Amino acid sequence: MSGPLTAAVIGCGRMGAFTSSDMRAYGPVCILPSAHAEAIAMADEVALDALCDTDSRSLDRAGILYGVDRLYADPGALLADGAPGIVTLATRTPGRANLIEECVAAGTRALHIEKPLCQSVAEWERLEQLFARDDLFVTLGAMRRHWAVYKNALAMAQSGEFGALLAANAEFGARTLYWSHPHSVDLLLFAAAGARVEAVQARLGAVERNGSTVHNDPVVLDAAIWFAGGFSGHITRIPGTDWRLACETAQIAVVANGSAIWRSGRANSAPDTNPYHEPERVPFDSPAKPEGALSPVRQLVACLQGNREAIAANAGVKRDVIIGQRILFAMVQSHLEGGRPITLDDVDPALVIEGQTNGVPA
Repeated sequence: MSGPLTAAVIGCGRMGAFTSSDMRAYGPVCILPSAHAEAIAMADEVALDALCDTDSRSLDRAGILYGVDRLYADPGALLADGAPGIVTLATRTPGRANLIEECVAAGTRALHIEKPLCQSVAEWERLEQLFARDDLFVTLGAMRRHWAVYKNALAMAQSGEFGALLAANAEFGARTLYWSHPHSVDLLLFAAAGARVEAVQARLGAVERNGSTVHNDPVVLDAAIWFAGGFSGHITRIPGTDWRLACETAQIAVVANGSAIWRSGRANSAPDTNPYHEPERVPFDSPAKPEGALSPVRQLVACLQGNREAIAANAGVKRDVIIGQRILFAMVQSHLEGGRPITLDDVDPALVIEGQTNGVPA
């Protein structure tokens, strides 16, 4: 592309502009920067050009913090003044699908979108068609697949050194479907490496609904996803924020939200004299630059610059963003049908998940 690459953030709350103090104090190095505006401000070859929020106090605060003068209360007005090359969306889920469509219609070709993607199957169907465009690049707020620690762990599991990769577990505690488990589902899809989803099965906590509309954000008690070729993914209530990859002769785990990699078991070429191998910490080279939301933003920049490797990688990301949202719908559908395994095609086309917690949608 010619000319400077510009970016705008729509939604100037915690994820859009203000990283939480707890995240800064306790989060592992890989998780920062987490706020969209902070990531863009740190990115090379892109300028944070505009901010948008209906809350004037948050908007003014963000403008001062990031030195941005173009401040908007209305996304339509922002887009009418010239579509940025990159738009990041850190709004609540209601209306997000419409915002995505409006940004693309205005000419934006790269979007970083907070999770979950949308509320309804009808919205999902529109976005599925939109995301099929080769000139549109998308990343999601489920960002772990972009970070070196997770890439290193998966490369190790896929290397063949420990036999075939059989399954993956996402252990995120007793968390809710829309607020937390887009992360879990995305990690399972990352490990599945494009394999087709054959079935989804889930049990949830209390589901408050009226017909096909689910009002609350139910806790996921357990869930399983089966893929073509025999790989499976599992979501449990085991506490922590860990991702475990099960190979034939070893288990590889990213623990404490990306703080470290641990391995137990043996290489498949090693003599099996000890059935009780102690876990060991696996060293890996940490990147010199920050990751967090900066990693997906870098991928979007590279896509807009025509980098073929980035474009190919983003095609897989877009595929999994769409499939991941469909899996969230399927988890609800499975629960409503007594926890039976269902296909992605079995989802009620009228299904809506509002994902409310204390009356506030996800």
